Amino acid sequence: MMQAGGAMRTYWMAPQPAPGAPLLVVLHGMGINGPQMAAWTGLAVRGPAAGFATVFPDAVGEIWDDTGGGRLDGVDDGAFVAGLIDLLVAEGTAMAGAVVVAGLSNGAFFAERLARQGIVRATGVILVSGTAREGGRQATPSPVQGAAMLFIEGTRDRLVPYAGGRPSGPTAWIARRRARRSLVGSAGRNVVAVDTLTADWAAANGCSAPPMSEAVKGEPGSLAVNRRTWTAGGRARVILYAVDGGGHGWPGGPQYMPALLVGRIDPSLDATGILLEFARDLLRR
Repeated sequence: MMQAGGAMRTYWMAPQPAPGAPLLVVLHGMGINGPQMAAWTGLAVRGPAAGFATVFPDAVGEIWDDTGGGRLDGVDDGAFVAGLIDLLVAEGTAMAGAVVVAGLSNGAFFAERLARQGIVRATGVILVSGTAREGGRQATPSPVQGAAMLFIEGTRDRLVPYAGGRPSGPTAWIARRRARRSLVGSAGRNVVAVDTLTADWAAANGCSAPPMSEAVKGEPGSLAVNRRTWTAGGRARVILYAVDGGGHGWPGGPQYMPALLVGRIDPSLDATGILLEFARDLLRR
């Protein structure tokens, strides 16, 4: 536990691979916590095995302030995550300047805000089933810093519409209700389109050329995946895995609710493996 952002906060560390390891911060989605995120992703085991100090922070009430409008309880989520990173570096657990932040759903929106607004100086950011909130993007139209970005997004995700706009369906109604109970205001929660957000980050990284596109080979019966990569010499990359027909969740993780409600979560697409390959390659660069 630690005191940060106006409250006593909790976080969960995976077994340490070695002192001063690169840091992987994993932000859970709405309605779950750090240990559940660890279980869904397998990162409590696979993160340290890949050489990362891996931490799973907990949000108050299982929801992060993903627009930047503030919380009704006055707690500052951004200060918590930034303070946690500073603490882990200061105590020698993590390496300074080697921070990768990953998030699922509400945690992905929050991770994007942390990087976009410069609250956390991340080497890389991974967003799974989440992009950015319109309110946060309006407040900071362009990212204040560059960062390598990895997106894994389903094209039939009703909670995070691929083309942007207002989330739909019963689970979206539940999420809006929960946000109204915890966060200041309900405006600005529409979703930024995937194509808009990748363009934001490609521009921030100085990647002006069109992306390279290729099909990702999958197992029989798996959903089709297209990978697009924006690159420029010596610049941080932006990579998008677009899962054709994919729903809202962590590919390779549990189908935690019926597909009728959250869409299909492809069990054969290893989002955790993709994340770790991206992060290892990023730090080598």
